[in-house]
Amino acid sequence: MFDGDSAVRQLTPTNFDLVLERTSQPTFVKFYAPWCGHCQTLEPEYERAATRTHGVAKFYAVNCDVESNRGLCARYNVQGFPTLKVFTEKRTKRGSRRAVDYQGARKASAMAKYARSMLPSLSTKLSADGLDTFVTGTQLPKAVLLTERSKPGDLWRGVAAHFDRKVQLAHIVNPDSATLERLGVDKLPAIVVFPEHTDPSVAELYTGESKYLPLAKFIHATAIARKPVRQSKAQTNPVALDVQQIETQADLERVCISPARNSPVPILCVIGIVALEPEFEESRAEHAQVVTVLESVLSGQRLRSPHAPTQPNSNSDDYDEVEGDSSADDTSEPSPPLRVAWVNALSAAGQQVRAMFGLSDDLPTAVAVSPRKHAAAPYHGAFTRANMLDWADQCYEGRGMRRIAGELIISGKQEAGHDEL
Repeated sequence: MFDGDSAVRQLTPTNFDLVLERTSQPTFVKFYAPWCGHCQTLEPEYERAATRTHGVAKFYAVNCDVESNRGLCARYNVQGFPTLKVFTEKRTKRGSRRAVDYQGARKASAMAKYARSMLPSLSTKLSADGLDTFVTGTQLPKAVLLTERSKPGDLWRGVAAHFDRKVQLAHIVNPDSATLERLGVDKLPAIVVFPEHTDPSVAELYTGESKYLPLAKFIHATAIARKPVRQSKAQTNPVALDVQQIETQADLERVCISPARNSPVPILCVIGIVALEPEFEESRAEHAQVVTVLESVLSGQRLRSPHAPTQPNSNSDDYDEVEGDSSADDTSEPSPPLRVAWVNALSAAGQQVRAMFGLSDDLPTAVAVSPRKHAAAPYHGAFTRANMLDWADQCYEGRGMRRIAGELIISGKQEAGHDEL
């Protein structure tokens, strides 16, 4: 059921959360057993629905007859076969997607119609004079549709849902001639990608077909991958595996946000918070002890390998088609899914980090941040290697993680200060 050429992909506990986290497109999941007659009857209709909604929705299946999948089926309270769940763009407090039971007709046309009705509108409507403000408004890259239509169609909405939380999409209806000239556009519709949130003048015009896959590939390559010219391994700087200090927004971007944006798997950033007063030997000793624990966490990480396959077989969804597979010619060092840093609790950056994540005054402490899920979890307990590793594993799986309100922004570097005597 659902072989390698199928538009329906198989999921297992290993890849289920990762695959669903990648997108906000309406996602059907069929929980089934191969021996079930109703499941066999549904298979061709389900397959046709997946084909008809490519680029708008995603269709997956979980074989509940496989022993290793039964916990996953129980997690979603599967009582009979087939059970159809639809995962929407709405998220729980932990950042995972909410599921609803599909109660409609089990025909391809009905399922496709329902999927399109659940497609969220994640493209922001702009005026031409609001373009620069939109581009520089957040740290994410941007993509903008210039159109004569009053509302974007399913293609653009599907692309927006695919890139949700990775690239911000917007649309401008009937842009003026000055905007078109500035962007090098001579006909509508047109799509422009702004890879640099700090510079609205850097723009890439899409000149390909009005089809989902080439458009999504262009946005990914232009806004997310943006890989520099490949160097030989001897010339390439290895991935930093040390515990780095965060003092500025640039440090936070370099250590946590940028690696998460460019990684094929979710990146978890662990930030230790410790009070360091260099003039006091006792403070220096405590800081050294905390950094030693953080270093041991980094070296002993048990999180999944970024180069391990996320699918147990040759099936891959169109997310992999968009991102491509560059592993064959990749000469760079492997990028671990864990980043570890520290911040001085007495500095302006440290105070802002503690306030941003609602951390207690008990030091040392730590917070785990998932920039891709825009979620975080504070650490509670003894500051030991074993405890920290267990906690990091749980956070990577989403346990205890809560959505972050606002942007991941700290102000510039300031000297740690003391109260006036």
